[in-house]
Amino acid sequence: MASRVHRGVREPALLLQDSVFRVRLATQALLPNAASALRTDPYVTPSTAGMDPESEYVFCATPQRCYVWRSTSPNPTMYEFPVAPSDPPAAPFCIVLPRPLHASAEPALLLASGDGHVRFWDAVSDAFTTQEQDIVALKLPLAPDERISAAARVDPSQAVLATTHARIFQLHVFVHRGEHELSYALYAEHRSRFLGRFLGGTSGDASAGPIQRLAVHQNAGEMHAMVVAQNDHALQCWRAPIAGTGGSAHQHAKLVFADRNVHKTIASRAMYLRGERYSAAASAFISMVDCAFRANGQLVVLYSETRNEGATYGLALLAPPTEHTHTLVVEHILPLRHAHAADPRPGTAPSLRISEHQEAALIAFEHALLTKLLETDSAEETLHLKPRAARVRASCVLAPLDTHVRFAALLDAGVLLIEMDVAHCQQLAKAQHPSSTTMASSRVARMQERLEKAVWFGEDAENILQLDILPDTLDAGVLQAAVECLSTAIVDSQLQAMPDTVDLRAQLTQRAACALRLVQLVGQNGFLTQLSRTTRLQLRSDAELLAGACDLWRFYDEAVKSAGLEARVPCTVLPNAIRAVLHETPKDAERHFFQHHLARMPALFAAWRQGVSEPMPRVLDTTRLLLALLVGAARYRAEHGEAYALEADPVVAYEPWYADGVLIALLETLFQASLHALQHPTAHGSDAELRTQLCALAELAMNAYTARIAFLTAAAHASDQEAAAALSATHAAYDHARPALLFPLLDIGRADRAFALAETHRDFASLVALCFAEERSDTGKRAKTAHLSAPPALRVESYLDRYGTPFADELYTYYIQHGAYRTLFEPQEAHAALLQHFLARHAQYTRIAWIHEISLGQYREASNVLRACAHAERDNLHAEQVMLSVSKLAHLAALSDLDQALASPSEQAALEAWDDALDLVHVQERLKRKWYGAAMPRGAAPEAAAQRIAQLVAPQLAPALHALFVMLAAQVAGDQVASGEDMMDLLTLQDTPYAAPPDAPLSDFAIAAQVYVRIDAHSQRPAALAALWRRLYLQDDWHALSDTANKADDEVLVSVRSTVAFSTIQAVLANESTAPLLLAPHDVCSHAPSSITALSQRFSGLPDAQIEQLHAALAAEHAALVEVVHATKLDAFFAQVLAQPPVQAPSPRITDTLPSTFPEMAHIDSM
Repeated sequence: MASRVHRGVREPALLLQDSVFRVRLATQALLPNAASALRTDPYVTPSTAGMDPESEYVFCATPQRCYVWRSTSPNPTMYEFPVAPSDPPAAPFCIVLPRPLHASAEPALLLASGDGHVRFWDAVSDAFTTQEQDIVALKLPLAPDERISAAARVDPSQAVLATTHARIFQLHVFVHRGEHELSYALYAEHRSRFLGRFLGGTSGDASAGPIQRLAVHQNAGEMHAMVVAQNDHALQCWRAPIAGTGGSAHQHAKLVFADRNVHKTIASRAMYLRGERYSAAASAFISMVDCAFRANGQLVVLYSETRNEGATYGLALLAPPTEHTHTLVVEHILPLRHAHAADPRPGTAPSLRISEHQEAALIAFEHALLTKLLETDSAEETLHLKPRAARVRASCVLAPLDTHVRFAALLDAGVLLIEMDVAHCQQLAKAQHPSSTTMASSRVARMQERLEKAVWFGEDAENILQLDILPDTLDAGVLQAAVECLSTAIVDSQLQAMPDTVDLRAQLTQRAACALRLVQLVGQNGFLTQLSRTTRLQLRSDAELLAGACDLWRFYDEAVKSAGLEARVPCTVLPNAIRAVLHETPKDAERHFFQHHLARMPALFAAWRQGVSEPMPRVLDTTRLLLALLVGAARYRAEHGEAYALEADPVVAYEPWYADGVLIALLETLFQASLHALQHPTAHGSDAELRTQLCALAELAMNAYTARIAFLTAAAHASDQEAAAALSATHAAYDHARPALLFPLLDIGRADRAFALAETHRDFASLVALCFAEERSDTGKRAKTAHLSAPPALRVESYLDRYGTPFADELYTYYIQHGAYRTLFEPQEAHAALLQHFLARHAQYTRIAWIHEISLGQYREASNVLRACAHAERDNLHAEQVMLSVSKLAHLAALSDLDQALASPSEQAALEAWDDALDLVHVQERLKRKWYGAAMPRGAAPEAAAQRIAQLVAPQLAPALHALFVMLAAQVAGDQVASGEDMMDLLTLQDTPYAAPPDAPLSDFAIAAQVYVRIDAHSQRPAALAALWRRLYLQDDWHALSDTANKADDEVLVSVRSTVAFSTIQAVLANESTAPLLLAPHDVCSHAPSSITALSQRFSGLPDAQIEQLHAALAAEHAALVEVVHATKLDAFFAQVLAQPPVQAPSPRITDTLPSTFPEMAHIDSM
């Protein structure tokens, strides 16, 4: 037996501190043998350990040796005792017997081996002097297969030992003739045969099962103690006399009660609490693990429920046992949330310790310590140990300190000291009760504390506490709120455990590390995806702010150190700005701002921006400081951005500090100032530094723009009108800012950075412009600094391969805007599909899309595109004519067998449709030529020409119809495309009578009929046809013709044949396509003119008043015809006209001629 003294750590190391716990670890310098015994694997070498709070001694025993030392000493004296051999080898049970009358005296020691050999030392220091043959010992009379299974101290001179045969032996230490001796007695009850069998008695019946744990309780002033023996399913309680307090050491213990089915009672209450019905099968899974007494004598049982190789636990509070107790009553069940896999190794069952002064319990597992208030609805707190760093060997309750209960746990790494504020725990339990109004805030605050201790104390790799474990059943809302609050507290230096320091650089580094550990903690526990994207963005934004602040303070601190005592002008930019932000300037304002006001960084940007107009040195210093901040933040995102599971700029309604509009304005202002400084060299700042600053400022400004746009987009989606307006303005500003930021980089020889920025931000419009701007730039001017770059053509091909459609859209738009059609329609074969896809998706380019389709041999598609474009054309008549002609040619080119296709009726109909559309174009062209040749000189303005034509052709029109004629004539004069119905109005709105000779070409009205049949069937309207015939019948003086008095029939017939109606009807009937259009006068009267709705749809651009006037004029036309039909012989003349034989003259085509309706235009009839 030997002892050694080693130098150890004086003060216990703080592992954890919050509003509930203060946990410290006291490490001791132990003998290698003792340290090895503490760390031994139960599967390899069985060992036991224990702590005695009264004497402050701890022990660890193996089958060969027992080591005892003082737990409160950093340099403990190690006492080593031999253990009596046992078969099979097993660790002994050790009982420390304190000396209550001599507090400073060393305690005595009892060692009981598994086979019943008991040894006693009067003081632990006897380990140095007592020889093997002088040890006080005795042998208990155990059965051959009986073993000692539990031990406990009753008083300083008594102990009890329990066996696997459910027997209990009482050990008594006494002094006889100056020498210490040992005696034993067996707990037995002879009044009941049943109890005798249950308790073993002298028979040694082991049917009741082995006793696993012993619990002892003594009320103050009483001369007896209550001893409870417990196994899986049964409890027995004995009243044991106390030696030295009036009782005899030879008095026998008295049985109080025995209950072999107490586990069923516990199971019934536990299942009832869960809402389940009791069943015997289910109760078989519940067993008792440990028990302990409260100060009031109430027994608390730790029970387990093992199913599917997993174990859950709970506490059962039993009524205090009395002599009249026959069945134990379970007063309360306190389920525990802690659960783990069942561990079959010996000595790994959890233990229960209860404070006699506070209503708190400690449940010690191998790798976890759980505290629980012995109250309903109270929360439990768990301290996890790192599995490979420490293992709980024993635990005890220390003397309380005010409202704090103190526990101690013997680990293989030292002694863990736990202080728990019971009063605060009780307040938390009340605050978190569902009926409390502060439940939500209290839960958030407690969760914030748990997260804080994990991120602050968890950084120490030597900390044996596993602080990064969060409960599996967390409320996502509580966790999210707690995470947000903690992140804000880290930024504002509001952490409870953060000490005050003047080393701001170290503190900023610590805070940045805490911000990173916070997201890592949430992520490794699987809760990251349960946090909203807004919360994750806040976490990343706060962490980036701290990382940037670290670099900013480091840069500023180094600048202050390097500056002389008399030359600190560059170092005043930051202090001045901070003092402008902190209106009440505290002492050491710079440190105060970085410690407590980092969240006001946008205000600092505003202060810097106000100073940009100052002399150039201050502008350069501002740029350097701002770049230190933003580059540090960007580096953090590049290194740790993946931990947040976010894209670069998520669209969420949270405005990070780097998306502030003031920062964008500051960056742009500094960019322009640095560019000006580079273009106008001064003594401040080298060219290399300014170029580097320009590149960084451009990149950071574009990043700020994209971040702000993402924030405003989310806010606008939330129906925020102010945000929607700001978003529109920011988009416009960004569109203007991109070229202003990128193109100057070409001029300073940093084309590589310009292209890289455009690629990063997928700004394909700027990327295209950069490709061709680089080609046009003065390379000689940038020869010294320019990087070798690929030719634009190679860049374009590379980008088309890399980005595909997004880049192609911007490239082809650039070609079209700059008239590079040849380049556009000569793509590489690999990119032809991109061009075709671009043209198909952009309807505004369909007028040129046919060129690409023809180059690909897709004639039918080209024909369809051209035909659609021609149909939609309204501004250029010649363009419509060209598109119709080319579309017809493309259609013919698409026919595989032209002769056979032309013989098909459907194909003939298709070609006739093209001819009809072209005929309408030719009518409009020839009408314009006739007007300009007779009425106006070429080159006259369309409006002036229309007015002149109206004066010549229709001088007597009603004002509304005159305005309509002028509007339509201006379209024709301006080569705009007039619809078929518009052409009919132009041909029929005239008030000069004209009598066409029999051999005259088609009249205007006959041409209008030809136009009508060529209008697309879907566009033909009966009102337009009725208007044609109405105006035709109103052209002639039927009142005069109806006066046939004194006129011969031939004379009347000649007069009728001289009318415009006669020649028009003859021409209409002579053509098979127009003959069905003929309407008799009375039929025309039955057709009402176009309604106001129809006129509004046709002339959508005219005001309502003009539409109403036009409708009134058309109604007046209709009324005039009705009056003519009723007052004249028009119907009779119409019948006479139909009775006349047709004029034998060839039917000219609509495009052969346009007859004049007035003498001044007669010379162009043959055009």
